[in-house]
Amino acid sequence: MKHINRTQAFFALSFFLVIYILWLMAKPMLGPIIFGAILAGVFFRFNLTIENKFKTTRTFASALTCSVIFFVVLLPTIFILISVSKEAVDLYQNLVSGLGQKEINDFLFGEGAFATFVKKAANLLSIDIELSMIKDKLVVFFKNASGGILSILNKLVGDIFSFLFNLIIMLIVSFAFLTKGDILKDYIFELSPLPKDQEEKILTKFNQMNYVTLICNGVGGVIQGVLAGVAFFFAGINSIFLWTVVMIVLAFVPLVGISIVTIPASLYLILTGKVFAGIFLFVFTSLVGLIVENWFKPRFIGDRIRIDSSFVLLTIIGGMGIFGMAGIFYGPIVGILFLTFVEIYHDNYV
Repeated sequence: MKHINRTQAFFALSFFLVIYILWLMAKPMLGPIIFGAILAGVFFRFNLTIENKFKTTRTFASALTCSVIFFVVLLPTIFILISVSKEAVDLYQNLVSGLGQKEINDFLFGEGAFATFVKKAANLLSIDIELSMIKDKLVVFFKNASGGILSILNKLVGDIFSFLFNLIIMLIVSFAFLTKGDILKDYIFELSPLPKDQEEKILTKFNQMNYVTLICNGVGGVIQGVLAGVAFFFAGINSIFLWTVVMIVLAFVPLVGISIVTIPASLYLILTGKVFAGIFLFVFTSLVGLIVENWFKPRFIGDRIRIDSSFVLLTIIGGMGIFGMAGIFYGPIVGILFLTFVEIYHDNYV
């Protein structure tokens, strides 16, 4: 009996030691591994279609699917990386050169809309406004803000570089899941103590959320970002490609979305005297956002996932706090898995 106990203790210690070492090995690649699994789930039906339609092997179909992922994701990302990097530098230089003493002096004391409004308001209310004091504070504020913007842009570019570096790992994981996904699923289901129908429900919800997050929100984000970028072009705002990419990413965030960029941009145009352009930009981008969020996405998503937008927003914020930009995708997945577990518990164990 003592011999059995020592054997069990040795086995348990060895097992947990191996698990710990595997965790240390996988930790730097955890993000790419998760995203590779997500890509495999999204493209699984496409992979199955290739296999059935062309009567080919699972390995060949998976290789072809990974090639599609490679060319659809990698090449556009390289182009985006080069363009965003260039425009980020140009934007920073324009901010530094365009927010000097002369520009702020013209903004406050010139004939622009904001200066005229301040003068009329001061005369109407009989208030003596110390514009020189405001000017000094604005100079300091804009210098600090430009430095902060540069840091944000550098981090964005760094995230893109990191994404390119980890892309190979994503493709390897995606290929493994596409070729051996059925075997891996059956193996995990055998280890799980849950009934098979509950395991299938969890996997289905996981794949559905992947589809909604990547495909539905991705297409909706591209529509909003591109149309808003066109509006920025006609409104006379520079660095169009950079702002378009930023708005495509922001469109994944429910409730607020591209308004984080479009509302300040509209106010900037109005305050600098371009009133019609500012109003046009605000109205156009607001209509695009309302149509995409309230008509396009519900029709595209259909009955796959019904989840509150506020809950999705909270999961995205929490996910970004842990995973960075990848939290836009990971956060909602963790959220829907939590809701699925709660639903299973409520239906079967209460």
